Amino acid sequence: MTTQEAWAPQWATHPGEHLEEYIQERGWSQAEFARIADMTPKLVSTIINGTNPVTPETALKLEHVLGLKAYIWTGLQANWDLFQARRREQEAAEREAEWLKGFPIRELKACGRLPQTNDPGRIMDGLLGLLGIGGPHAYQAKLGSLAVHHRKARTGPTSPHHMLCWLMLGEEKARRLSLPAYDPTRFVQGCAEIRSLTVTQPETFEPRMLELCHASGVALVFQKPLSRTCVFGSARWMNGERPLIQMSLRMKSNDHFWWTFFHEAAHVILHRGKNFVDDQNGDGDSVETEADAWAEEMLVGRERIAAFATTCPGTKQDIIAFAEEVDLHPGIVVGMLQHRRIVPFTHLNELKVRFAWRDEVALA
Repeated sequence: MTTQEAWAPQWATHPGEHLEEYIQERGWSQAEFARIADMTPKLVSTIINGTNPVTPETALKLEHVLGLKAYIWTGLQANWDLFQARRREQEAAEREAEWLKGFPIRELKACGRLPQTNDPGRIMDGLLGLLGIGGPHAYQAKLGSLAVHHRKARTGPTSPHHMLCWLMLGEEKARRLSLPAYDPTRFVQGCAEIRSLTVTQPETFEPRMLELCHASGVALVFQKPLSRTCVFGSARWMNGERPLIQMSLRMKSNDHFWWTFFHEAAHVILHRGKNFVDDQNGDGDSVETEADAWAEEMLVGRERIAAFATTCPGTKQDIIAFAEEVDLHPGIVVGMLQHRRIVPFTHLNELKVRFAWRDEVALA
């Protein structure tokens, strides 16, 4: 995504400057003009020196006396007020430089979400727009409004600033989608069909996944991870009624990809109204256990994978034969057995399929 910014001049003039020029053109003194315009000399003087605004009532009087339409006067005043507000925001941004350093500014520039500038005011303006907050002091309130349940990663540094940016990048994409109302029954049916796509290539499964989710009223978004997030996926509710599944393609292997999708789908189906961000390497709780169980049942069946695990499979032939039996890609089976500690994490990874983002090669 790229952001096209409308041109905005870095200057503005107070309407009082224009008023002074008009009065001088007509050869009036300020006192004469005040009498003609039914205004006090003090008001005329303070408008000219920029300490008083041109109100709509004053703009009408100026229109009657000078002929310049009232909306032009109020427009000049609005431009001046906005310019002054941006100047104050820039000054605040310079004071908040340390706060800005906590965010992945360079990465957000690289993906086109922040302007290519070192101007702290413009960076602050773009960041506040991404986060959907009015100022830095509202940041904690934004974090609280998401009410995200997060499993902290055991490895790798994480940052709530980076995490929130990643979530908001996905939410921006989701809000541009035109979706029907959420239909939980249709979503469960869609997940069953998506499960059958796990043996197909990305050029087949990706568009169909998006189609099935969107037809169910679920926003499915693929968003590249940011540094210091260590996140696989997120399931949350926009405005309390629109489910959003956001996936990062972390680890870029098909077992992680498909487990993440069905785990997040489980949160949508089982835990309506709750928001989750899952790294899948941290300690879970009851809702995470429920989501894991649903994903396992949907992918292969809990009893079936448990029974297979008791045979202590350890060869490619074992894995491939079972995968063909259950119509599942063998890489996914390897991942599930690794999760159960039946297969070491260093073994049989050659059975997995590696994915990539399109700008790196393609989705696969």
